[in-house]
Amino acid sequence: MSCGVPFMICYSFTCKQCRHSAEEWKAKKADLTHMCVTVFATLTAEKLKSEGKLSPDIVPDDFTYLSLKEIVVPYMNNNWDLLTMIKQKKDWDQNLASALLKEKNVFIQHEEDDDLFALAEKNLSLLGPMHDFVKQIGKRQAPERENREPRELPPIEGPKTRGATKRRHAEAPVPGKKQKLAAEYTSTAAPGGALVDVPYSKDGIRYYLTERDPNVPEDPDWNAIVIPPHYHRMSLHDFVSVSTNDHAYQLHISNLTITGHEGYAMARASHGVAKGTWYFEVNFDDQPDDSHIRIGWSTCHAVLQAPVGYNKFSYGWRSKYGTKFHEAKGKKYHAGGFKKGDVLGCLIHLPVDKKTLVPPNQSSESYLPPHHKNSLLINYKSNNFFEVHEEYAQIAKNLREAPGSYIEFFHNGKSCGKAYENIYEGYYFPAVSIFHGATVTYNFGPKLKNLPEGATPIQARAEEQLYEQTLSDILYLATTDGLNLNPVPPKREVKREVKQELEETAD
Repeated sequence: MSCGVPFMICYSFTCKQCRHSAEEWKAKKADLTHMCVTVFATLTAEKLKSEGKLSPDIVPDDFTYLSLKEIVVPYMNNNWDLLTMIKQKKDWDQNLASALLKEKNVFIQHEEDDDLFALAEKNLSLLGPMHDFVKQIGKRQAPERENREPRELPPIEGPKTRGATKRRHAEAPVPGKKQKLAAEYTSTAAPGGALVDVPYSKDGIRYYLTERDPNVPEDPDWNAIVIPPHYHRMSLHDFVSVSTNDHAYQLHISNLTITGHEGYAMARASHGVAKGTWYFEVNFDDQPDDSHIRIGWSTCHAVLQAPVGYNKFSYGWRSKYGTKFHEAKGKKYHAGGFKKGDVLGCLIHLPVDKKTLVPPNQSSESYLPPHHKNSLLINYKSNNFFEVHEEYAQIAKNLREAPGSYIEFFHNGKSCGKAYENIYEGYYFPAVSIFHGATVTYNFGPKLKNLPEGATPIQARAEEQLYEQTLSDILYLATTDGLNLNPVPPKREVKREVKQELEETAD
């Protein structure tokens, strides 16, 4: 190759002996994981070379960890066109860590720093398109089936027609067959009780079920095909629960109980807070081998296919070693961690001015629930949703600390001390993330094992948010120009004609 990067693995090569005319080399379309193998191998070789440790005869004893944010992502941005033919998206790196975690045989994550990854293969000379684990990228092993006794077909009923035995075999259910996970939407009960299909939030796009806003009068000139979004408002439950669609699709959710599947995945609550002191608990129900959890607080911008504490938008506490995490950096917090059977408490304090009872030096947009009336209104499976697009990278740049704020965790009713102080301003939701098959249950109140003094159970937030949501909607309607909020009165001529008809009828 005249140009490119070393350790290219997405290609096919045919030599002269197998192809008589000439050797043939063809590049294949590399996906994100294949690109990362190439990049990690290249950067690892460069690092070992700079340290004088690169040798074809010596295999390093330790893994060579690289920072995703500081090394890997910038390198891939600079060499994207040499790595793949796929068009580069703006937020392509948001799910990078979760993509690497899925390939456990190829990549290793550092135990104390979520941002550090390394190749599982220490011998770089073995890396290539024919490497055993490289060939398995993107493939999933079929689930192991238990030894079952041969199935017995039910007795033949009805007339014995030709082909009846074949039809009975074809119609019989296949044991052990798994349903495919649906990653597009989830079915749930709307606030009115009807079953609704809600699309999952993902990749910088979030969806919110809406209802007709009774505070906005109907416009006689209204086009039923294109509905202005301000005619609708968010549809809210009157109780706090696990968010309908603001969770990773692979999680299994039953009421307030959540069970994980494979790599880290997050689930947030349905209601959030931006001021005051709030508290919720998590019961650690089950902990299979090699599984653990993180709990904490997260804004709606945190990546769902990643653990709590992965970026600037969330703060977490991990069961393994009791490490706390923020921006993928782990720090010692509570020695020993926590395990199955423990009850974990999460408290957040976002200070308010004693006179105004709102956060000081903040606009109402920062502490009132977002209205989303200026977003897209779409119809999905016969229901209307706000479709919200946001640039998370830009939002992260504009974050400001909230002086006096803090997050504190509790282990079986006892405080572990303040984990974080002066956290970023924002609208925070209770959050858990699960690694492999662990199971947890949210407890939002009102009955809690331990309610710290001065804190309010997050369940009380449901009623409060109904009023705040209405205020947020009204503020938008009152301060936005160009909205037709006044119904068109009937013309005077029409009024006169109606009056005249009534008089003639009376006579």
